Amino acid sequence: MKILQRGLLGLILLVLLILQLWCTYITFHFPYNGIYVEVKQDQQRDAGIVQTSYIVNRMEANGRNVEVHEGDVILQINGGPPGEWSTVKSWNVVEKARTLLILRNGQEQFIQLTKGRPSAVDLIPLFEEVVCVFMCGLLLIKERRSPSARLLAYAFLSAALIFLSLGASNRGDTIGKLLIASGMMMLPIVFLHFLVVFFKEKGDMELPRRLFKYLYGIALAAIALRSLYFFPSMAYIYRFDGSLTMAFFIVVITLNIVLLSALFVKVWRVQSQLSTIIKSVFFSLLISFLPIITLSFLPQLLADEWIFDPMYTSCLLLIFPITFAYLIASNQLYDIGLVVRRFLFAAVMSVAPVAVFTAIFGMLFHAETYPRQLATLFIGLIILMSTMLYAAEYWTTRLEPYLFPRKFMLKLALKKISKNLGSISSFRELKDIILVDIVNTLGVMGVAILIRSKDGTEIISAGEMDHAELEMLMARGALRNHVYYTVMEINDHEDYSSYLIVTSKKTNTRIGNEERNWLQLITSYLEVGLENVYLIRKLTGKLQQMVWEVPQEENLWLSKVMFELQEEERIRIATDLHDTTMQDLFFLKRRLSSLADKPTIGQEDREQINSMNNFVEMINASLRQSCFELNPHLLKEVGLKQTLKSFIEKEKYSTPFELTLQMGSLLQIEEKDLPSKRHIFRIVQELLNNAKKHSHASEVIFHLREDRQSFYLHYEDDGVGFPTDQEAKLEIGGSGMGLANMRSRVLHVGGKFEMNSSEGNGTKITITIPIDEVLTT
Repeated sequence: MKILQRGLLGLILLVLLILQLWCTYITFHFPYNGIYVEVKQDQQRDAGIVQTSYIVNRMEANGRNVEVHEGDVILQINGGPPGEWSTVKSWNVVEKARTLLILRNGQEQFIQLTKGRPSAVDLIPLFEEVVCVFMCGLLLIKERRSPSARLLAYAFLSAALIFLSLGASNRGDTIGKLLIASGMMMLPIVFLHFLVVFFKEKGDMELPRRLFKYLYGIALAAIALRSLYFFPSMAYIYRFDGSLTMAFFIVVITLNIVLLSALFVKVWRVQSQLSTIIKSVFFSLLISFLPIITLSFLPQLLADEWIFDPMYTSCLLLIFPITFAYLIASNQLYDIGLVVRRFLFAAVMSVAPVAVFTAIFGMLFHAETYPRQLATLFIGLIILMSTMLYAAEYWTTRLEPYLFPRKFMLKLALKKISKNLGSISSFRELKDIILVDIVNTLGVMGVAILIRSKDGTEIISAGEMDHAELEMLMARGALRNHVYYTVMEINDHEDYSSYLIVTSKKTNTRIGNEERNWLQLITSYLEVGLENVYLIRKLTGKLQQMVWEVPQEENLWLSKVMFELQEEERIRIATDLHDTTMQDLFFLKRRLSSLADKPTIGQEDREQINSMNNFVEMINASLRQSCFELNPHLLKEVGLKQTLKSFIEKEKYSTPFELTLQMGSLLQIEEKDLPSKRHIFRIVQELLNNAKKHSHASEVIFHLREDRQSFYLHYEDDGVGFPTDQEAKLEIGGSGMGLANMRSRVLHVGGKFEMNSSEGNGTKITITIPIDEVLTT
């Protein structure tokens, strides 16, 4: 079966190649004369002789034979009688001729018809044919399993045959006229067939198909009848064929429009994928076919003269099939109504400058131009400028990194900062994540956030900032007008007010208007982020104060309640993530895998789906790790030692320092209950989190061991440390709440918490828990 299909495809390609070579040879080898003649027969009564005259009655507008006039009598064509010339016998038109002998005003004149350089009449159809053949091949290669794509490829093939044969048909070639007439009849039928199959494939809509057997039957009968073209005595039917072909084209296209209009009325106010498809089809069809029908075919049928040559209006025919080639190949939809409105707006913007240019051109070359040429120039420039204006936004976006690198960099920085703001919960994170990015993006000396409250002034800064100078200028009210600083207000509440302060650039220049607008956006984001951080800080301070003010025995009870509530909430969140989000991701991965296995999916789309699948797997792995941290289920399955080992091994890949875990024998702890082991795991987890956030260390060491009486946990880092008298205070970016949690956990299991730290000399923490005390937890 495959061999038969390949053989048939090869035969079709061979026939198309032969037709291409033949029509190209006719088009570029013979001149386009465009001379229509009227045959008159005069009978001389005395001699009984019938004399036949061939009188020029019309000159094709695209012909180049200015030396031939209407009313001239043609005596010879290429040295022979005109009645024996093939195109005259068949179509009453002089084509492929190189010499003429004419009679004008009683005098014979010899005219040499030379083949000039290829003109738009020859080149435009050739370009349109190349586009059609390319789109046909693209659809058959990429979407050969899609029925609608195959029909659309056949529509492109029909259009390619029309453009291929246009030059040969104009030159009176029989094969060319047969191809162009047949293609004109098949094209609207294949479009209608494509629409029915397309809506079935994309929207599962059943549309009537019985009409196709009649339409295809009429087209095939017409093709069979046109075989009479090869018999000159029967070729007179051509005189009616042109009008009938155009009328058939208009009728079938009208069926397309009626079908789409009925569907369009149904979905006009409906917002759905199917309605978007129907609207796209409807507008594309109108844009493609109305110009050639209203400006070319109907005027030709009614007044025997078109307003615009079909060669130009036929260019718009490609909009319809190319639109749906995009829809099928990319499996995407766009708002065609929005596209039309944008294009019309671009056209309106182009009218004034194009009108001025056309008027100036007409005045400068008034002796060499004609109204039709000026109209063609005006319309062509309108289309060209509208297309350029319409595409300007797209290309500006694509080329923005090269044309406007500064603007592109600010946009990327804004996206990054807005994303990071969601993860900020402390002033230190605000400094490390946001302010550092602003300094690097703008290239300034420093950036600060100044917060004024009833308790005083606080400053968070990155880069080179003089805090004392800022406080002094703010107290004097001279900061806003300072030449060195750019100041923008972030918040202004009863409790506090805050400002973003930016120095001049490192090049000793102030920030520009574009960068100032960028900072305005940043401050709008900071307003919400800073408010959240301030509330977190305020609530955390009150909670810590409450915990430290409660008596020791009540503090242990409160801590126990808090720990139990925390664990319940963590287990609940981990369970929800596992049972809902992770399951949804699992089903999403299965759906993507099944979609990638479909035979109709192209290779490029399959690669994108596989990439999405890998990304879903990465998200799933991250969620699994988060669930483990929330609910370390391995404690029950494999014990504390293996759980800590697994946890530390995974954390090594994400920590900015060298992480070491040393463990001795933990047999006695492994025999204790699950809550006790969970407390120890949470202490290690909290120590590691604090180290990642605040220590700035290059090495962190955990050492766990036990003896008969106690369990020991030693922590050591070589980070920045902090003064011992500030270890429990809440300061900007401080970690006092983490230390309080660890102390509470250690006290809860009856242990001791010892810390040795000084500024710049790292931190050492030793936690001792009696083995017997662990049993009472």
